[in-house]
Amino acid sequence: MIVEGRSFSGNERNCVFLNTGEATAAKGRFANVSAVSGLDFPDDARAVALVDWDHDGDEDLWISNRNAPRLRLMRNDSPRTNHFLSLRLEGDGKTTNRDAIGARVEVIIANTAADQPKSIKTLRAGEGFLTQSSKWLSFGLGGAEVIEKVIVRWPGGKLEEFSGLEVDHRYHLAQGTGRPRVVPAEDRKMKLIPSIQEKMPSSQVARIPLVELLPAPKTLFTDFEGKEYELESEDGRLLLVNLWASWCAPCLSELSEFAQRHGELQKKGIDVLALSVDSLGQDPSTRTNAKLLADSRKFPFEIGEATEALVASFQSLHNTHISLHEKLPLPSSFLIDRKGRLSVIYKGGVSVDTLIEDADHSERDRSERIAQAAPIPGQLVSHSKVERAAVKSAVELQVEYGLGLQNSGRPEQAVPLYLEALKLDPENSSAHHYLGLVRHNEGREADAIKHLGEAVRIKPDYALAHNSFGIALLGKGETERAVKHFRKSLQLEPGYAAAHNSLGVTFHRQKKYADALENFHQALASEPNWTATHKNLGLSLQGLAGEVLGQPFTVQNGHPDHATMHAAIGNGYRDQGAIPEAARHYQWALNLGPDLPPALNNLAWIRATHPDAELRNGAKAVELAERCCKLSNYQIGPTLDTLAAAYAEVGRFDDAIRWQNKAIELAGATDTTELRKQLESYRAGKPLRK
Repeated sequence: MIVEGRSFSGNERNCVFLNTGEATAAKGRFANVSAVSGLDFPDDARAVALVDWDHDGDEDLWISNRNAPRLRLMRNDSPRTNHFLSLRLEGDGKTTNRDAIGARVEVIIANTAADQPKSIKTLRAGEGFLTQSSKWLSFGLGGAEVIEKVIVRWPGGKLEEFSGLEVDHRYHLAQGTGRPRVVPAEDRKMKLIPSIQEKMPSSQVARIPLVELLPAPKTLFTDFEGKEYELESEDGRLLLVNLWASWCAPCLSELSEFAQRHGELQKKGIDVLALSVDSLGQDPSTRTNAKLLADSRKFPFEIGEATEALVASFQSLHNTHISLHEKLPLPSSFLIDRKGRLSVIYKGGVSVDTLIEDADHSERDRSERIAQAAPIPGQLVSHSKVERAAVKSAVELQVEYGLGLQNSGRPEQAVPLYLEALKLDPENSSAHHYLGLVRHNEGREADAIKHLGEAVRIKPDYALAHNSFGIALLGKGETERAVKHFRKSLQLEPGYAAAHNSLGVTFHRQKKYADALENFHQALASEPNWTATHKNLGLSLQGLAGEVLGQPFTVQNGHPDHATMHAAIGNGYRDQGAIPEAARHYQWALNLGPDLPPALNNLAWIRATHPDAELRNGAKAVELAERCCKLSNYQIGPTLDTLAAAYAEVGRFDDAIRWQNKAIELAGATDTTELRKQLESYRAGKPLRK
């Protein structure tokens, strides 16, 4: 939401609620007085500070907002018919802090009925969100005319009484004196005049000189005949890439100025490449319009068509520099310097005069570029901490942009960025990590291991880098070291799918298929749709099937059913008497295929009947058996036999007897001796053990 520029509150109006006290009609509820209060602005309001700004006895509000207006003063000018008392406390500096923060103050009104609410306030340093109100405590006294006394409980715990206070006055109360001192209400030296809020028109026009100079994207554009060209500038010259459309009036006005003053641009070393985006729209006729316009105007600079990849590349570069990721407007222009680096971004139209002024922007040093990029004039602070912060920002930008290129399939363009980042900060773990990944994918294992090793040395708690380092080590045959780093990655980030997958691959290569499957399932628990892990799971299932069943599975149509494979392996373990392993595979089968009847029935049987209490779970057995029976509408005898055993395990013997009888009925001519023995066991109130 933030980077897309959306409102946090969606223009939701401010709310004001009135404490109705003991009013019978309110029934103890607050009243919504937002509209009548005059405070229901559609602002992204954040903080509200209370202060008697004009010293008239009532509290005024300073309100800060996330967007314009950033600050409002709402002065309470309502007619005052009641009385007030304002107090400023001062601690002794020994038992109490000087500002008396934490003091609790009670104002006692003369001749007050015993059932009247007390008037108490606590002095706080901060209140609400991002707020610190005035240290003056303001009490509304209603129609009271006489103050009996004020009791202060100082933060140190001592009580002190102050008397002789009058209504409608301001007093200073110093700890240990017992005497209030009147503070005259002075007029504000600065007179604030009420104003009407003027909503500034929104604009997409912006000139953005860049502090950090990232390389311009290496991408393609076409001419109007569809022939492709690489985006590149001539050595020693600047290139202005301009995006325009035939239906965009500001675009055409801008192109006309570029054409009229082309000589000035050329003299300054600026070439123009104007690329139409008409072909990227929904209406194909606009592309024809763009070509006709270009042919008729005979622009003195190069003109062509932008590709989707080119626009996406410049949008990505814009988003790297600017945290507010708004879609590029038309026109948009990008000034690329003599070294192929993006120097200035122009959103909306740009004049030739501005281009000429900006031609040497990238030749300035970083501090000068910072000053140029600042939206308001000022003086740059020259300090080592400032310089370190600037370098850190530059490195982060290099790595972020490099990673974006790497993830979009352009790792070769990312490498110079990582190298530049490491030149600025040789101890940057992220740059080492991502450069190591590129080198690994290029097959340059020595470089990969060097950089990935540096990444985990610099940042030992870098889970991603430990996994990447392990993969590189595994590629060089250093299995033991690789496993160590995979496990370290999982220690740092439990459930990390990539590390579990890496461990699974390692165990598969060692023919430890059961361990491999365990890790592949852990990976799928975090990333259920990871295709590579599903493929690896199938390979390990085939390997384990050869061990447990004596033969691999027959795969039909090239699509192995991993759930069925797990169930079959579970049956194999069950037949061998390895029930814990069987149960684990039945559960894995259900993780992949929740409605697989054989896995449901067989796991329910184990949970209901196994002699080992560690393997039994009556409640789980009932859940599994009921799911299985529902799939067949309770018409398959063996599943009803399992259901009866599950009910018996949880003590529901009447249900067990009912379904066991149904299982016997469905058995027909089949020998039912064993089923009848189980029935008698249930009638005797005994669960089944097998």
